[in-house]
This record gives sequence, C-alpha cells and structure tokens, in this order.
Amino acid sequence: MLFNPTPLERLTTLTEELITKHSTAAQELQTLRDEIVSIRAHAKSKDDEIERLTADLAEKDNEIEAIVAKIESLLG
Repeated sequence: MLFNPTPLERLTTLTEELITKHSTAAQELQTLRDEIVSIRAHAKSKDDEIERLTADLAEKDNEIEAIVAKIESLLG
C-alpha cells in the first residue's frame, strides 16, 4: 500500500525541511561573513605593506638621485 500523508503530516515534513535548509543557509552565511572579515584583514595588511614599500622605494630613489648628483659633480 502507498502511504498517503495527511495535509498536516505534509506540512510538518515541509516545515522541518525548511527549518533544516534555513539552518544550513545560516551556517553558510556565517562562514562567508567570517571569510569576509579575514579577507578584509588580509587586504589591510597588504595595503599597509604596499604603503611601507612605496615609502622605502621613494627613499631609495632619493638616495640614488643624491649619488647621481655627487657623481655628476665629480665628473663635471
């Protein structure tokens, strides 16, 4: 014989499935939020490193310009 669920049984089953799907979606959402926080922190760290390296590069450029100026004054 085939099982023929009552409307209340069908509603209960569908409600349970929705609750399970909602719980899964909520967990996935939290995981994604955690990943976003981690990625933003990593990006901030990289931005800080880029800023530091840019400053170091500017300093090195100034040192090179000073050396070139000294060489030019010696030559000429």
